[in-house]
Amino acid sequence: MLHFGWFVGHGFGVQGWGTPGYAQGYDWKQPQIYQAAARLFERSGLDLFIIEDSLTVPDTYGGSAEVSLAQASFAPKHDPLALVPYLLSATENLGVVPTVSASFYPPFTAARLLATLQHFSQRQLGWNVVTSGSDLAAQNYGLDQQIEHDRRYAKAEEFVDVVRKLWRSWAPDAVLEDVAAGRYADHRKVAPIDHRGEFFAVRGPLNTAPLPEEPVLVQAGASPRGKAFAGANADVALALARGVDGMRGYRDSVRAEAVRAGRDPDEVKVLFVTKPTVVGSRAEAQELRESRKNLSRRDIDSQLNSISYLSGIDFRKFDLDQPLPALSTNSNRGTLAHFTSSAPDGATLREILQRRSGGAGDSIIGTAEEIADYFEASAEAVGGDGFLLSGFVDPATVHGVLDRLAPVLRHRGLLRSSYGDGGLRSNLRDF
Repeated sequence: MLHFGWFVGHGFGVQGWGTPGYAQGYDWKQPQIYQAAARLFERSGLDLFIIEDSLTVPDTYGGSAEVSLAQASFAPKHDPLALVPYLLSATENLGVVPTVSASFYPPFTAARLLATLQHFSQRQLGWNVVTSGSDLAAQNYGLDQQIEHDRRYAKAEEFVDVVRKLWRSWAPDAVLEDVAAGRYADHRKVAPIDHRGEFFAVRGPLNTAPLPEEPVLVQAGASPRGKAFAGANADVALALARGVDGMRGYRDSVRAEAVRAGRDPDEVKVLFVTKPTVVGSRAEAQELRESRKNLSRRDIDSQLNSISYLSGIDFRKFDLDQPLPALSTNSNRGTLAHFTSSAPDGATLREILQRRSGGAGDSIIGTAEEIADYFEASAEAVGGDGFLLSGFVDPATVHGVLDRLAPVLRHRGLLRSSYGDGGLRSNLRDF
């Protein structure tokens, strides 16, 4: 059996823009569309729902926000933490995982918000820790540019450490609620953390009630430093990888980092991001693959705007019909590497875009049976642990995938048919 989740890469933003089903009876700015999707995810047996976030209106591509705003890519976007209570009220077992930036949130604020939401959640909450590589985002928080890549992970390490210290600043039995003695809590079991590190100085203690259980930590590091951070800290590694060899290499690396950090590697579930398109026949799948290779100007702009923002490199300056030069970035190094490796060495930029649009890598087009074959064979070759389905959360997208795929996965014994009552962390440990 495998773990499955849903990753909405557009975050609490416009859902389904550019698809035939856009605006068919839903408003992305209201919680109902996300609640309906979360109910379907739970009925389908998914373990968790991860909500991306970003903190700027991107204008790296061509030096303009034109494509970002015309295509509703990365903006507009609302804060996912405000959406979490609505999702929790709609579900009982699905893990709900908002994104929190270690680069810009004060750790006390993050610890307090997440502790409050965990009390709401009955152990359903996770938190997706990101390091926010964008200079544009940094400039919204008083910085000229983001700090160096590996130092961001050092900061994230300290951020996680401080948050956990704050959560643990109340002993589990600190609250007495002894009415007769007139003592709500035992002051001897609530203590400052007095943290002073390279990046943060936090006195503590946290002023929320002690947690029933700490939220599940999700992390998406793809660079060597990011994988080390995931291995040392994450309960779930959100992974981009291409092909069985890439998946196996990524999972082995993260598990080795977990061992190096003194952890049981089985504590880290590595889930590979996959964007499935479910069709009715092999002929339809092949026709769709071929049609996607015929790139429109919108297709080109969409992909290049995205990688420009995520890498901090303006891809409009490159000739579409020439190989890319060697590239480096202080931003999302793993994402850039994943993009440039979409086609063989020496491929032109246009060929890279065609391979990505045509279903290469993390995008799969096929019948429900074919996609189930892919999941089953890949997991067997890689060794586990599961997959994150990626896409909008509009009704056409989520039903188009899960109504046909979930029954096939369950019939094969790949997808859970029931949950335990211990919450997200317990569900992840079921297998």
